[in-house]
Amino acid sequence: MNLPTLPTLLSAFFLRYLAIERGVSPHTTTSYRDAMKLLLQFAAGRCRRSVDQLVIEDLTAPMVLEFLTDLETSRGNTIRTRNSRLAAVQTFFRYVAGREPALAATCSPVLSVPAKKALRPLLGYLSEQELGHLLAQIDRLAKHGERDYVLLSILYDTGARIQELLDLTPRDFHLESPPFVCVRGKGRRERLCPLLPQSARLVRQFLSAAGRQLDDQQPFLQNGRGGRLGRHGARYILLKYLRRATPAMPTLARLGISPHTMRHTKAMHLLQSGVPLVMVKDFLGHVDMKSTEVYVQADLEMKRKALDSANCPQPTQAPTPLLSSSLIEWLEAL
Repeated sequence: MNLPTLPTLLSAFFLRYLAIERGVSPHTTTSYRDAMKLLLQFAAGRCRRSVDQLVIEDLTAPMVLEFLTDLETSRGNTIRTRNSRLAAVQTFFRYVAGREPALAATCSPVLSVPAKKALRPLLGYLSEQELGHLLAQIDRLAKHGERDYVLLSILYDTGARIQELLDLTPRDFHLESPPFVCVRGKGRRERLCPLLPQSARLVRQFLSAAGRQLDDQQPFLQNGRGGRLGRHGARYILLKYLRRATPAMPTLARLGISPHTMRHTKAMHLLQSGVPLVMVKDFLGHVDMKSTEVYVQADLEMKRKALDSANCPQPTQAPTPLLSSSLIEWLEAL
């Protein structure tokens, strides 16, 4: 029996399985594509052959493990990125094993490669003072200043992921009372994010100044060439104003502040305002509570540090109890 070639399997995986059978988003397809491309290039180098000459038997579990190690050492990827690449590769091998039972023995060892455990970093977010100071750095009268202000303001107000915000069009906004925006999240799930009245006015004024209508289906936020603002562009904008804000507020010089920090900031502010955790979960579009519980842990850590740093009176040490000559008697007396 002639088994399909690696190019045939890859073609069917991307064009039929992902696109038609599972209907994944373009972003998921791009992530899987990048993972497989990196693996094939790595395997070709190890096997001293071109990518087109590879067969699926070349992609062994030891090869995949070497590839994952190379991601961390040579490319400087984090453990989280390493695990994401592994998940994409294993999705492909799981598809191959289901489609071609004769290749199940080849796929099984790769599917057994474990994800690597990593310490979860402490959740980063901005205080209300830091957020206000950051937004105050934007000259709204400068070229693209109003766009930058809208980007950071709506990113915070909606708690959206940066790609969710960049994918919005004016048509996704409902600015009549009560105002909200329809956001498309992971897995193409839609959710309605309420907008503050001042945010709704901001959006309306921003579109009106550009001569755009609410039924416009072009990207809501655009770059200097009139195309869709990209993730790298959004990150650049945030870092630009962070650099301006840092001299007067050195706490903003800490590492790790990114567009996603605005999402964490919104979630923490909601939680600290007394909003129930289940409502924070729905607001962020999380599938289950596990993803949302990290905000409770971060809030508890913040409160613990505040207590530790407070000048509270030191508790006196309790006297050491005298043990009875009989340990059993002492235990019974507890």
